[in-house]
Amino acid sequence: MSEALKSVHIRLTSEAHRVLSALADVQDKDNAEMARLIVEEALLGRVHGLMLTAERYHGLGLRGTKRDFEGPAGKERK
Repeated sequence: MSEALKSVHIRLTSEAHRVLSALADVQDKDNAEMARLIVEEALLGRVHGLMLTAERYHGLGLRGTKRDFEGPAGKERK
């Protein structure tokens, strides 16, 4: 059984709409389905990049808190 999808409304420029229509046509999909696939790919790719960055900071012993970037007495490191 497929996951229930949530509805989102967006507005595109004329140029972006033309590109979306062309991509949808090539993939034999309607504009809404093509837009959904593009947005999901962008969102999941973005969060993947953030997770990799967080893992790298953790590997360096940093927690990502302001304290990690301050020196003694709260002065910024240079």
